[in-house]
Amino acid sequence: MSNLVLWGHHLDEYNEMFDLNSKDLSGRILEFGSGPSAFNIQSNGVVQVCTSCDPLFALDKATLKSKSDLIFADMAEKISNDKDIFDFSSYGKLDNLLEKRREGMAAFFADYNTGKKEGRYVTVQDMELPFADFSFDLALCSHYLFGEIENQDVDFHVRMIKELARVAKEVRIFPLIDRYGTPSPFLGPVLLALQQENYGSEVKTVAYHLQPQGNAMLRVWAQQCQIE
Repeated sequence: MSNLVLWGHHLDEYNEMFDLNSKDLSGRILEFGSGPSAFNIQSNGVVQVCTSCDPLFALDKATLKSKSDLIFADMAEKISNDKDIFDFSSYGKLDNLLEKRREGMAAFFADYNTGKKEGRYVTVQDMELPFADFSFDLALCSHYLFGEIENQDVDFHVRMIKELARVAKEVRIFPLIDRYGTPSPFLGPVLLALQQENYGSEVKTVAYHLQPQGNAMLRVWAQQCQIE
């Protein structure tokens, strides 16, 4: 199966994917490569600052919605065909998962134009992010890295993670599995490269487990960090 692109993630799902606590949510958060996620609008009034960035945000609302609907429908069909390799226990059944994600996408699109005007949805075109050093406490990256997306080799991962660690005090990436649902072969080389440049890192088990081996996130930081 290709990289799992089921957009429309909610705040409660991010809490599990990234092991977020009240302290995390009280800070400044960057959501990177987010696609049409409900996290930004649902965190309004909870998170001090939440900025979501994605190359897709260069598109107008109608174009992005059409593109998103096509990709979502394709992935929903693939998951339906391979549902035996997923764990839907947190949702009850597949249909509940799909409905929740559709609701999340609907919340995103209802907020999209307003969020762009307010600077909460930012277009990025390359690996140089338009933010100052340590503008954020946390950078969250969901279902974008380690999935063997085209042109994303080990060097891309290292450069992108370093850029995220430049603009945020801590980076959290979920999941760490490839397109086949197994641990990404990129993870070891990426960790080694980061270690050689004195970045701190930790692979941590999390509560979210839609894919049986997809229950771990990567934490990375450029400054000293207390591991809990």
